[in-house]
Amino acid sequence: LSTKAGSFADTTKKQLLAAASAKDNAGIITKEPNVVFPEVLTGNEKEALLYIEKFSENRRDYLIRTYTRSKKYFPKAKAVLAKYDLPHELKVLLALESAFNANAVSKAGAVGYWQIMDEVAKEYGLHYVPKNTATPKSKKIKKTSSKHPPLKLRPQRDDRKNFNKSTYTAARYLRDRSRNLNSNLLLMVASYNCGVGNVWQAMKKSGKDSPDFWDIKNYLPAETQTYVMN
Repeated sequence: LSTKAGSFADTTKKQLLAAASAKDNAGIITKEPNVVFPEVLTGNEKEALLYIEKFSENRRDYLIRTYTRSKKYFPKAKAVLAKYDLPHELKVLLALESAFNANAVSKAGAVGYWQIMDEVAKEYGLHYVPKNTATPKSKKIKKTSSKHPPLKLRPQRDDRKNFNKSTYTAARYLRDRSRNLNSNLLLMVASYNCGVGNVWQAMKKSGKDSPDFWDIKNYLPAETQTYVMN
């Protein structure tokens, strides 16, 4: 999401009026900033803070629900990411992708906790149910065969709905994207949403030698821009 240039108030500093006694004149005490930005946002604190303030105000209920649900899943995801030397912040993708819903299925056919597509599941060795697999139609049973009720079909296993297996796969996928994108956290997140090919194209369009997310932001799909900011 792009933001218009304009005046920017530093909301991380608060001024307090204080006086030693009732007779003394009030003085100004400036508190130290209580917001610490990670290195990945260096140089873009203004845009990030404006987005954070808007998001936290407009989607407060969502943030509370996510925080509550994350207590069960984030520690486990963080431990797996650490095994692949990945930033623990990537655990947030679990919330953005499926809201911790094992049975989540996107319109594009991505499935499970980490919304893994068929092609990726196949590439990384997951057992999966292909998107276009048709459900077998049960044959009509004649009245004379009432002694033989129709067989119940076993549900096919899809490892994308298994938390441990899908999380390890997502970690391996993100590790590969880290290698493709010089370990740039925000570019890795963008590639998880729109594919590394689209990120490479955006990087090329930027005309820079080593562009970061902020350099290519406007060349990415709108959905991906929002995804990374979230």
